[in-house]
Amino acid sequence: MLKTSTTAGLTGTVLIENSSGSARLTAQHGFSCYIETAGRKILLDAGQDDAFSRNAAVLGKKLDAVDFAVVSHPHYDHAGGIQAFCALNKTAPVYTFWNKKDEYFSTTHSAPGQTARPIGFPLKEKERDRIVSLGKHEITELAANVWFLPATVHSHHTPFKDKTLFIKRDGQPGISSDTFDDEGILVIEIERNGAPELILFNSCSHNGVVNSIESVKKALPEKNITAYIGGFHFPWADGEQIAAEDIEAMNELAAYAVQEKIILYSGHCTGPAAQEYLAGKLGGQFHRLTTGSSFQFPAAARP
Repeated sequence: MLKTSTTAGLTGTVLIENSSGSARLTAQHGFSCYIETAGRKILLDAGQDDAFSRNAAVLGKKLDAVDFAVVSHPHYDHAGGIQAFCALNKTAPVYTFWNKKDEYFSTTHSAPGQTARPIGFPLKEKERDRIVSLGKHEITELAANVWFLPATVHSHHTPFKDKTLFIKRDGQPGISSDTFDDEGILVIEIERNGAPELILFNSCSHNGVVNSIESVKKALPEKNITAYIGGFHFPWADGEQIAAEDIEAMNELAAYAVQEKIILYSGHCTGPAAQEYLAGKLGGQFHRLTTGSSFQFPAAARP
């Protein structure tokens, strides 16, 4: 894996999210983030198609300069743009926990007569060699101070709508409930005032945000976690009644974030109603993501 010097800071730019902060940028159900840290550039997810690349051009982010890409989990709204990325960047590996064989389905928004619609990684044969499957499903150091790991803690709440998602495992008949073994957490260590801190990315958090954070603590103990960035899979729209299970999950998450002093950044599959609920609980400790938004760690000093 790529090795470089100690990380000093991190800047992230959202290339695709469900909403847009500018008429010049395309919004899309999906997620993609351009991360710059310690002289390297990382692409986390690529949305559904090439829209993320058009936004990158508008935002001045060079995809051909990306050192490596990471697919958080093999759903089309995160992996669909990988074909476009591979066309623009001829050398960067694309890391994932997906085995390049399993298929994924959802029972929501299915077509008439369709039991479940496919939502998996739309991998083309010519990109297959660019995909690096981290098949051991354990913590992997992708570069110095950059790790990718699965959730290994499952004692806290998980999203209510996970129950609508299914997997067809290679070599097994039929589909079964997805256990999200192929979802990974991207962890980047930064430095603040000479001390190391961790920034966590998890684009959909199907295993649950608290479970994901606790998994990082288990794998990388004695490291302070500053922020958690991504979707939380509470996809509740304005006016929808949030399921009681997700109210409990968000209450647990808010209390945990306050206790642990972790800043939350979220969008995509965290719907507007859920964002409003979390913002009400957390105030300035919760930040909404949109296409074109950016964040920086350590935070830039205010004038």
